[in-house]
This record gives sequence, C-alpha cells and structure tokens, in this order.
Amino acid sequence: MSHTILDTCKGCTACAKVCPVNAIHGERNLVHSIDADICIDCGACARTCVYQAVLDADGKIQPPLKRTLWLKPSFSEKKCVSCGLCIQSCPTGAIGFSEIIDHQMDAVARLENPKNCIGCSFCKAICPVEAITMKTPLSSS
Repeated sequence: MSHTILDTCKGCTACAKVCPVNAIHGERNLVHSIDADICIDCGACARTCVYQAVLDADGKIQPPLKRTLWLKPSFSEKKCVSCGLCIQSCPTGAIGFSEIIDHQMDAVARLENPKNCIGCSFCKAICPVEAITMKTPLSSS
C-alpha cells in the first residue's frame, strides 16, 4: 500500500515538490493525490506535510519534521564491501562512491549529495553487511 493524501490537504504543493518519483499530483490550493502505482513509500511527503494530511502505508499520520532533522545515512568504511546496492536503491541519487587510500578497497559508499537525501532509509535496508546507520545530522546550518 502506498501513502495517501486525506481531504484535509490544502494543496500547498510541498509534498509534490519533495516526491522523488513524481507520484503526487494536484493543483495549488486543491487536494492532491498520490499515484499508488508510482509511489515508492519513501515517506518524504508525510514528513513534509505541515497539515498532517498524508497517511503512511500503515494508515497512520506522521507528524511533520523539519528537513534539517530528517535522518541521513552514515557509512562505516570498515564494514562497506563496495557492492553498490545502496547507490542503486537511492531514489534521489544522493549516494555515491568515495575513493579511499588504505589499499584494502578502491572505494566505499558515502552520502555524496546530502541536500538530495530524503531520509527514506532504503540504503540501510538493502545493505547486506549493515554498514549503514541512519542518524540525525549534526547541523549548524
């Protein structure tokens, strides 16, 4: 089941702007809808909605959360096996490989574009060696 938008939606378009797969449609100031065939259940729309008009896949309303508090992946260089599954699973292209110099591996995964990250945790879920943890970013920005 995908996320769904309630009739309490105000049509602010915030959810549509953050959706990485363009599954949300609607006109400004009108109730939006989510195309269940496209929705990947990343949860970005629910975290963005200040009107709490989005139900998650379990039918629960998630409270809005400032984007600066969205969880971000943290990668363990010691555990990473450079399989690339996290990169393939990232719907926003926020993850890439970083070269390292310890000669044990040529590259490890890293959060290459933090501003693109939507905190979906898909990377953590797919990592076969548990090299990824999701953390609230320490930010002064």
